[in-house]
Amino acid sequence: MNKQGSFIPKHPILIINLQRSPDRLEYMRGQLLGVGLDFERIDGVDGANLNEKILEQMQKQSRRSFLHYAVLNAGEIGCAMSWHKVWTQIAEQEAAARIALEDDVELADNFVSCTSKLLAAPIENIIIDLSGKKGFLPVERKTINGIKLVRYQTPPLKNQGQIYGKQACQILLNKAQNFKAPVDTLQQMHWLHNVQTWSLEVGCLRHQDAAVGGSTITTSKKPLIAKLKKELSRPLWRGFIVIRNLNTTGKV
Repeated sequence: MNKQGSFIPKHPILIINLQRSPDRLEYMRGQLLGVGLDFERIDGVDGANLNEKILEQMQKQSRRSFLHYAVLNAGEIGCAMSWHKVWTQIAEQEAAARIALEDDVELADNFVSCTSKLLAAPIENIIIDLSGKKGFLPVERKTINGIKLVRYQTPPLKNQGQIYGKQACQILLNKAQNFKAPVDTLQQMHWLHNVQTWSLEVGCLRHQDAAVGGSTITTSKKPLIAKLKKELSRPLWRGFIVIRNLNTTGKV
């Protein structure tokens, strides 16, 4: 038990952190230790340090794919590889589910109580988004140990902080471990893997990259024409994902 009397998960929280970002690690350490929670650092993959030939091979997947509107940049590929490491660790462990966080989130006052109640339930085959962000078209609601959740036909983007079930990670590793689209976009594509993502009605964390120096996956500025093309393509592609998801149940 921690000093607030809340249950501490037996398995530490996973924090994705790049070696060049020690300040971010300390930012998360201060928050978690402040509420009596331990964590385990996952060494994030820095896209800026990827071998050029390896990077080119990975970028070919998105260049030749119909799963995304733009070729992934080095930062997006590094981010995806980092989350693949998280999925692998969770899939290979005994625990039914674990919390995984990026190192630029701010924990809300309800973080400990909310995640403790969720981890005490049988959630090994789903993902739970902890941000409280809304997706597109709510299709189902349920309550787990007093915590209200909603499942959207297309879940929200961004993997700020989530609870990953062991079985869900095994499926993602089998069906969505590639670089044809950003990792959060792949998670949206139910037709690829049929893993449900549930969202909290009231989130227990939020994105706070401004407090830790901004994004770590930003790349060099694109030419104006390329930038305009990308910005115009993005809403069209997101619309395609929504329409495509309407034909799947989103169930494991």
